[in-house]
Amino acid sequence: MAAWAAATSTTDRRRAFRILRIAGESGGAALLSPFSWTIALVELHVLQAFDALIWLRSAAAVECRYGISEATISRYRKRCLALFHVALERRQGEWELLGDTSILMLERAVHQEARWRGAAPLRLEATYWSAPLLQSPPLPDWLLGVSNIVGVRRTFQLVQDRIVDALITGLPDLPTDRQPALCAIPIVRMPVAYLVAPGHPLLRRGSLTVADIAEFPSLALPEGSYPLVEEALRRLGLWNDGVRMARYRRDLWEGRAEQELVVGYGTALSLAVSGERLCRLPLELPFASGDALVVRREYADHPRLHDLLLDLHRRYAPMVRRFADVTFDPLFLRRLGA
Repeated sequence: MAAWAAATSTTDRRRAFRILRIAGESGGAALLSPFSWTIALVELHVLQAFDALIWLRSAAAVECRYGISEATISRYRKRCLALFHVALERRQGEWELLGDTSILMLERAVHQEARWRGAAPLRLEATYWSAPLLQSPPLPDWLLGVSNIVGVRRTFQLVQDRIVDALITGLPDLPTDRQPALCAIPIVRMPVAYLVAPGHPLLRRGSLTVADIAEFPSLALPEGSYPLVEEALRRLGLWNDGVRMARYRRDLWEGRAEQELVVGYGTALSLAVSGERLCRLPLELPFASGDALVVRREYADHPRLHDLLLDLHRRYAPMVRRFADVTFDPLFLRRLGA
């Protein structure tokens, strides 16, 4: 409390000491266990707009999901920047916070607990290939992000910073010891195939080896996007034709492989989304992919997370039935009691 008092102005403290019972905003019970009451610097909807701008990148996307006008988003953004004594800077299209965020992180913890207790919708980010499974019908009580972020650094940070409550990400790159606050729940597993355009010379090879594939350029994302995938492919002499892509664009990924002699990669689910115009080579990459759900560890056993996992099982089931090489992870089924 002393650190908070020192970091805030008299006006900020006077506003905070209203001792806001956030549960009262939603008609629910007390939101912070074991405390029935907590001090909040800003209302749920104010920080919601601020963090949604960081998450979704544009005021237009925030307005689309939350129904908040761009003028109101701008006003709430300025209020949060002044209150928490931080700054926002745009770096390569992403909003980055500058300054000491310790007080903001404490506030986010309060608001995240409020969301898990039903005071506001929970927030889910996903991959571009899993998003179609989540959009129709919309997930009850969850808001889905744009679902086009490339790489795990940004997505893991969104969960770590409590901006996003859960994330569907691709295997094998899951949180490590460097992110002890995060845990992963594998959902499905599937192999990764080499992909080329129809008529590619590799399709005419009688017997194919990795060395044959390495004769051609192969798609690569910015360094560190998916560390385990990158390491495995570099050992094979692949991952050498760089694509500068922080947000997924079909024309820069599958589109490159369709129009050039570049070798790409994909799974049954990513091919289903991208139109299945590419041809699989009769070799698989030396690692399995799949989808996993990442959450902060303290919510791994939350009843609402269990409800989400049940819903995800229903949504992935048609894909598992459709594709022989897509299977539910045994630990996922065991967790659901299936």
